[in-house]
Amino acid sequence: MRILFGLAALFFLTFPAHAEFVIAKCSMAAGCQCKLADLTVADMELITGEKAPKGAKDQTLVMVPGRDPYWTAGDRTEINVTYGGMGQCDVQLFNAMAPEDGNWTLQAAATDLSACPMLRGKSVNTGGLKSATRNIQWGGKFHPSKLADAGNVEQRWSKVGENSWRGTMVDDQRAGGGASVIHGYTLVSPRLIRGYSLFTFNIDVPAEEAAILASMGMPMNCRSYTPFTARKN
Repeated sequence: MRILFGLAALFFLTFPAHAEFVIAKCSMAAGCQCKLADLTVADMELITGEKAPKGAKDQTLVMVPGRDPYWTAGDRTEINVTYGGMGQCDVQLFNAMAPEDGNWTLQAAATDLSACPMLRGKSVNTGGLKSATRNIQWGGKFHPSKLADAGNVEQRWSKVGENSWRGTMVDDQRAGGGASVIHGYTLVSPRLIRGYSLFTFNIDVPAEEAAILASMGMPMNCRSYTPFTARKN
């Protein structure tokens, strides 16, 4: 479900500054709509939890209701015709969006600890992410610093799409292991932002020691994923 939800959100994002692949949203009889995804392949993998195939930048991700999305290197005209369309599936361009000013409510969902069972029942580092309502004056453009908790430590921001940003709160990599806390934000519509908080850590130890610790419920790698939404009230 998370995979389909993440891919559906990608289709409704606006034209990116650094697009890497095309999404074709197809019906069973009315053909396809094609557009450039707003995220890089790497960010798409992060959101969906699925590894993209080699050469994904030169392929098309096809989405059909009731079926699993799939990658193909086939011609988009052929894809369009296969699903009842006529001729080429032109890549659509959209104008950039801006979020509406006013009260926004951020709501965090349950944290996915499937890749970090040792943290179940314990406090998870989400970088201060918590449900809250804030009055935000965006100034006609989207930057997640206005949504982030003012009490948080400073984040290092990087733009990964026309309406998508990544904020790095912690990135402590050193010999023997490391840890990171990263937030992602995507403006889906003028009244909706979707995002995530990703916490990871790893410890490098000899294989025998790692096996012993893993048998005690202490794996050397951990990944927790907390999705959230922010909506204009």
